[in-house]
Amino acid sequence: MGPAITLYQAEWCPFSSAVREALTELGIDFVARQVEPWPEQRAELQRLAGTAQIPVLEAEDGALYRGTREIFAHLREREPWPFAAEHRHRFADHRDARESDAAGQLVEYFRGTDELEAADASAAEPEIIDVPEANRYELRIGGRLVGLANYRRRDGRIAITHTEVDPSCEGRGLGSRLAEAALSDARRDDLTVVPLCPFIAYYVDKHPEYRELVAS
Repeated sequence: MGPAITLYQAEWCPFSSAVREALTELGIDFVARQVEPWPEQRAELQRLAGTAQIPVLEAEDGALYRGTREIFAHLREREPWPFAAEHRHRFADHRDARESDAAGQLVEYFRGTDELEAADASAAEPEIIDVPEANRYELRIGGRLVGLANYRRRDGRIAITHTEVDPSCEGRGLGSRLAEAALSDARRDDLTVVPLCPFIAYYVDKHPEYRELVAS
C-alpha cells in the first residue's frame, strides 16, 4: 500500500467537512490529522505547508494543496468512483440530520454532559411530550428527562434524526415507546417519515404497519 493522503483538519471546520465529503464521493481513503484549535498554535502545520489555515491536503506524492479551492481543483482531476452519485444522494437525504442538533447531542453524550438524567424506570408511568419548539419528543419519568427523539419537519415530512434513552432506563422498551409516539403522530398529521435514526429505521422494519409512512 502506497503513502496515504493526509488531510489536516478539524471536525468543527465546515471547510474541512466539505473536503471530507468530496473524498468520500471519490472513494479516497485518507488520514485525518487533527490540528490545534487556533492558527497561532499550529507551528507544525506552518512549517509543513507554509500556512496555519485549514484544510490542507497532502497528496500521495507529497504535494500540498491549501484551502478548499486548491484541494477541489486537485480532486476534480481524479477518476470518479462508481458510488459517487449514491453518496451524493445520501448526502442530500441526510440534510435534516446535519442541520439538526443530533451530532451535537452525541458529542455531549461522549463528553458526559448531555441532558438526560438517570431514573428508576419502574418508579412512575413514563410520559411522552412533543416539544415542537425544541424539535423533539421528550420522555420523562417522575419529571426527569430520560429519553428523547429529535426530528425536523418541513414540506409535509418529518425526518427523525436521533433517538436516545439514558442507560439507567435501557432495556425497558422506552425507545420503542418514543418511536411509536413519533410515528403515530406522523400518521395522524399525514406526514411522510424519513427515518434517519438507525433505531427508528429498525423499529419501522419490525413494525410493518408503519412502513407505508416511510419515504421511498
